[in-house]
Amino acid sequence: MTERIFRFGAFELRAERGQLLNSGVPVSLGSRAISILALLAERAGTVVSVQEITSHVWPNLFIQDNNLRVHLTAIRRALRTAKAGGVEITNVPGRGYRLNADVTVELSLPPDAGTGFGLRPLPLPLSVNRLIGRADCVASVMESVDRHRLVTVVGPGGIGKTSVALAALSKFATSITTCFVDLTNCASVEHVTTAVAAALQSPMGSEATPAVLIDSIRDAELLLLLDNCEHLIDITARAAEAILQSCRRVKLLATSREPLRVPGEVQFYIQPLPVPAMTDKIEAIADSPAATLFVERAQASAGAFAINEDNAKQIVNICRSLDGLPLALELAAAAVPLVGIDQLSSELTQRLSLLAFGRRTLARHETLDAMLDWSFELLPSAERTVLSSLGCFRSSFDLAAAVQVAALDDCGEQETEYAVLQLAAKSLLVIEPALPGVAYRLLETTKVYARRKLEASGQAEIAARRHAEWVRSLLERAQDDWLRLERATWWERYGPAIDDVRAALIWSLGEAGDQRLGVRLTIASAPLWTGLAQFAEYNRWLERALVTLNALGEAGGAEEIQLQIGLCVLAFNADRPGEKFVRAAEQVRRIGEKIGDPLARATGLWLLSGQRGIMGDHPGSLVLARQMLEPTASDPNPDLRDFARRVVALMTFRVGRLAESAAIGAELVADLTDRTAYGAVLRYNHSTVARGNHALTLAIQGRLEESLALIAEAVVDGERLRNPASFCYVLSSAACPVSLWLGENDLARHYVDLLAREASENRFTYMGELALWFSTIVDRRTGRLSQPTALGQMPPPLPHDKDMFITTCAALCDKEAVKRVLAQETHWATAEILRAHGEVQLGLNDEETARAMFVRALSIAEAQGSRLWALRAATSLARLMPPNEAAPLIRSALTHMDNAARFADVRAARMVLTKTTSKRRRAGPAAFE
Repeated sequence: MTERIFRFGAFELRAERGQLLNSGVPVSLGSRAISILALLAERAGTVVSVQEITSHVWPNLFIQDNNLRVHLTAIRRALRTAKAGGVEITNVPGRGYRLNADVTVELSLPPDAGTGFGLRPLPLPLSVNRLIGRADCVASVMESVDRHRLVTVVGPGGIGKTSVALAALSKFATSITTCFVDLTNCASVEHVTTAVAAALQSPMGSEATPAVLIDSIRDAELLLLLDNCEHLIDITARAAEAILQSCRRVKLLATSREPLRVPGEVQFYIQPLPVPAMTDKIEAIADSPAATLFVERAQASAGAFAINEDNAKQIVNICRSLDGLPLALELAAAAVPLVGIDQLSSELTQRLSLLAFGRRTLARHETLDAMLDWSFELLPSAERTVLSSLGCFRSSFDLAAAVQVAALDDCGEQETEYAVLQLAAKSLLVIEPALPGVAYRLLETTKVYARRKLEASGQAEIAARRHAEWVRSLLERAQDDWLRLERATWWERYGPAIDDVRAALIWSLGEAGDQRLGVRLTIASAPLWTGLAQFAEYNRWLERALVTLNALGEAGGAEEIQLQIGLCVLAFNADRPGEKFVRAAEQVRRIGEKIGDPLARATGLWLLSGQRGIMGDHPGSLVLARQMLEPTASDPNPDLRDFARRVVALMTFRVGRLAESAAIGAELVADLTDRTAYGAVLRYNHSTVARGNHALTLAIQGRLEESLALIAEAVVDGERLRNPASFCYVLSSAACPVSLWLGENDLARHYVDLLAREASENRFTYMGELALWFSTIVDRRTGRLSQPTALGQMPPPLPHDKDMFITTCAALCDKEAVKRVLAQETHWATAEILRAHGEVQLGLNDEETARAMFVRALSIAEAQGSRLWALRAATSLARLMPPNEAAPLIRSALTHMDNAARFADVRAARMVLTKTTSKRRRAGPAAFE
């Protein structure tokens, strides 16, 4: 076959080879651009119309003008690489294009290109950008091609199917003849045949027929890449099957949004790029493929752009919001110099349809909307309707959920199921493993697009109602599974639904929504909001639901009870148990009594009892706790009975009746099961709190090893059950103080750090204050208090909390605490506060007052059975006594401290005993007569 060589300026164009040389150096230019340049060179100096160019390059196809402009821009860029100018393409408005150059034409007989059958495939398109995060994909595709004759790379638009397939194809180019065929602009079997013939540079050209084409490659050893098959899936499948049957040495690699479903096909599903986590450090973020792609493309658009501590979280947010979709990341990166990283990150979902700043060779990839329009327009009507409705989902969903929300009018469930499965097959739904079976999910870009289509269809309200009803049924299943499933399994199954709950609440509590349903959803979703630490947002939903309930005229019933309980718990953690807390608790108690709901009544009394105790009124707190079980309730339900007994045990401990409290606590712990009812999570997890409360009693009774072991169980239980409110409670009320009492400073630091973390993550202001106090005490003990703390900026501790702090650090005892404790009946901390006061007075050289305080503290502690306080009081007093009196006192206090030698107070007591004994030996018997 004769080859023509066009020479103009410094350029040499060999059109049949698809090659352009600039002073002998190859210039990167695509096959379409080469064909356009050859036509203009052949007609140099004359105007060639747009119609003539498109007919020559894309025979029998309709081509958008911007496709031609893209290729002409590439040609002009290539011509500008010449060392000397003088060669240019000019546009003659309304007429066409002209190559301005002196062109000479030579004829040559080129050598055989190597197939043995006169086939000389066009050069493979060169990748402009580095392929990021796809090395494993390329290797897997290559391995599949080695072993199979048809491999289809499947995935949604913009995920990088073509890039991966081309990278694999280029690696085969040294061992086998390879050919790239772009089917984007093909619309029929004739177009496909022509495209393949053109890519192979077959002499048949546009006159090729399927039979003749197959005959021409029958014996060729060839790897053929058919790119973008989704819009011609049936035609491409038939062509692929014919080639595989007739051409034994030909292998096919295809890219498509759905499989070809040809016998022998191997499907390789390409996934989005891995995205970094919000908690990752900057090094891990920078190493993430999605972030790497975004940063590299942003650098191309914005020059000096780089990842740093200031923008790392915004980059993570962008990568996660775009699901690691390469096209979306490229378009977003191109927008950085125009809108800035902060605004892009904060308004990304609103900007998805506007991202149109990347340079793409395909018009359908110029914007995300264009890409999705391409896929959407290929769908049958039923699948379009279903896809739009599925935009209601915020997280993953199963097939039954999809059918419920996206039900097709005038069609049965089977038709909707089929449409959903087809959308998954066409890569518009992501398939994920789930418990049980599989789940489906829309990429964020697809989700935003689908919701806009739903709004435009006029069916948004119908779909939103169906979605809210589905959320209601999901929460009902969650409640049924609460005690049946392991808690970790429960969270894996239902935790991701929080985004759908939020969407359902936005609709149902809105003006056009089903407001009664919204109130029920607010109540039923409590475990999700608490377990996922969304307290501030849940507080807003609770208040909104209360307003809605009042507007509906339905306040004063069971639903208001649940809403008020939620507000109480959130108010307690966010802003101490103040007036708002008390009002809500009183309302819970009143409504419970009015409607005859013993559990609601008991919950209100628990809340009020707890508030009284924190304010230092322990007797009043116990009175309220005892009222939780009505005298007439002969057989209360187990949840209420254990709940009430747990509170009574705690309040009994606080009034100083340790043996009675320990007896109740031991029974509760022995009978522990993880049976906290679904609706009872706002009353704390029973298993966690019962262990913590009992451990507190055991510690003061002197059963120190038992106490630490039980606390360890409670902390593990609290973390496992994912209830931040009860976890913080057990850390602040038991784990932190007990570890400090026993001198376990490292363990105390661990528990304090846990409390500080939980308080910070959940925005628990009150618990954060307690964590800061405990942290300061640990630092003081370990000599690490090197920087000023923020204690002075906080409100003074509440009475019970202050008493707790004094028991862990005697130096915190002041006149107010002593005055208050002397004015009250003795309680759990009275003995230790008096002893602490004695230590403070001893430091002021007031030995007489100190001795009186130690004697009184010891007396109270022994009467209460508070052996830990008794040991401390005895040790303090012994230092002021003659050795013959001190030794028996300490020995008596140590009697009940078996197996506790490692703890600080026991060590201190034995040290005093040792010194006392040594003094007696040195002084001799006469000294003590």
